[in-house]
Amino acid sequence: MPKRDIKKNNINEKQERVIWLFKDGKSGHESQAEGLASSLERLKPTEVYSVKLQKPLHRSLLSLIFKRNAQSIPWASFPKPDLIIGAGHRTHLWLLAAQLFVGGKTVLMMKPTLPAWLYNLVLIPSHDKPASSANIIETQGVLNKIISTGDRINDRGLILLGGLSQHYHWDSHSIIQQINRLIEDNPNIKWEMTTSRRTPAETEELLSKLSAKNLSFTPNEATDASWVSNRLKIASRVWVTVDSVSMVYEAITSGAEVGLLSLESSSSKSRVAAAIEDLKQQKIVLTDTHLAEDYSRTEEVFNEADRCALLIVKKFF
Repeated sequence: MPKRDIKKNNINEKQERVIWLFKDGKSGHESQAEGLASSLERLKPTEVYSVKLQKPLHRSLLSLIFKRNAQSIPWASFPKPDLIIGAGHRTHLWLLAAQLFVGGKTVLMMKPTLPAWLYNLVLIPSHDKPASSANIIETQGVLNKIISTGDRINDRGLILLGGLSQHYHWDSHSIIQQINRLIEDNPNIKWEMTTSRRTPAETEELLSKLSAKNLSFTPNEATDASWVSNRLKIASRVWVTVDSVSMVYEAITSGAEVGLLSLESSSSKSRVAAAIEDLKQQKIVLTDTHLAEDYSRTEEVFNEADRCALLIVKKFF
């Protein structure tokens, strides 16, 4: 029996739906797929299997066509799926190949490079301007596996920094100035801060020199996979650089009060920058560093993974 990434529910196997998650090795894409799978698990008895794409597609296709060398087929030992989920360009053809040979409904979690009608369902962020179609669900931002909890600590804050991006001009000195202003304006909040793989070395060097008593800095290479998610469970205020769109939506989903560290957009036509501006206009995020003594508790829970999972269950199950 293959090892599963998500624990199987303790129920009758005949009642369970089988989901395959196609994983391309990119943490952002895999987080989206895992978030949707986790939401589906909470709605329906489910077994989830991870299909890791380590070998070229053509090798697996040859093995399937000629029925030999089963080791080249990443799902060789898995039961047939009811649902096949993938995020990332590398998964596009894999989803279609799996459906062709073993069946199941396909769910692609991004705007496809291939025609959308090839897939049973496509989840597309609103900033990608999806077409209106029965097999397309428009999402607000990207899905994630964060779950809002009620365990927030009023004086705990989190600062999450991105880095080089095609949508924004990264400015280390501007970011440092904004961080200084944030922690100086809110001396009673204990801030934790981390970077990402995209953060330039120059920025990390400047961050390491900050000496505020209410700020601790842990660079990305010193964190583990659960560092951010564990802190999102308890931080009442989370500030994120605008280039980190997926992290912005994770922070919003966590239920914390969310603020943005600004950067200059690289293009007036940037879809990502437009999505960030929409969040500002809707007052979902803050830009003023003078924070209230008590954080703003969101009455309405924001969770796109749960919303999409419910639509999928109604459509397919």
